[in-house]
Amino acid sequence: MSDSGVTRVVLWCHPGSRSTAFELAIASDKSIQIIHEPFARAYFAGEERLCHEKYIRGPPLPGYRYKDIRVILEKSYPDKSAVFVKDGAYALGGRAHYKYIPHGYIHTFIVRNPKAAVLSAFRTAKKMFPTENNRDILVDACIDVCNMVPFFELYKYVTEELHQRPIVIDSQDLVNSPREIITKYCEATGLLFRESFLNWEPGNTEIFPEHTKTPAFKHVFGKAVDSSCFVHSFDSDIDVTELPEKLKQCIREYMPIYEEMASRKL
Repeated sequence: MSDSGVTRVVLWCHPGSRSTAFELAIASDKSIQIIHEPFARAYFAGEERLCHEKYIRGPPLPGYRYKDIRVILEKSYPDKSAVFVKDGAYALGGRAHYKYIPHGYIHTFIVRNPKAAVLSAFRTAKKMFPTENNRDILVDACIDVCNMVPFFELYKYVTEELHQRPIVIDSQDLVNSPREIITKYCEATGLLFRESFLNWEPGNTEIFPEHTKTPAFKHVFGKAVDSSCFVHSFDSDIDVTELPEKLKQCIREYMPIYEEMASRKL
């Protein structure tokens, strides 16, 4: 059973949204219990894993069933001031698994222009699978995790069925006005703002489960782990000419989702 007095926040994301950098910023407060991508553990490594076959590495790991993840998230953390979870909405595996969403959490979302997010995910996939010559397999593996439709469906479930206030961060605003956005986020969630959320020590790998520290780790999380602050940038300048047409079509499909969620941003 969870502690009623401990603030519990989950940040739902889609790949390429700068969510790991945000997670590492929050992790700079050691009084906060960080739980990194628990449903992704079930999705990629658990006994019920649902991921694209390209991502499978070895036999499934015990203790990572979806019902196990809910137990982990709802357990007591009496020595912590708050619990902060970061996870991808895709990792829930659809509405059938919404029953495993933990009770007692404030649900928040970080969204990024899909041009930038999909391009980031595709480049990461190419680094993870450098010997894969079948471009279609790379594209399908990329779509498997960067699909924004499950992200939007979860957002609608939280706002329309759980009746929670939408708390949305636009990744572009986060990097360009971090103090303003993180202050608003803390006010909305009940987290205590820390100056370290703006400038943190790089190299924190403690929040990542050991099974994630594979040779692909540096390609997926390396840039975020090496970071120490949010760097000003403009996603509107992104050039996606290198992307296969199938991914460009995905961007066109995801853009209305981004625009609707961004219209509700902090």
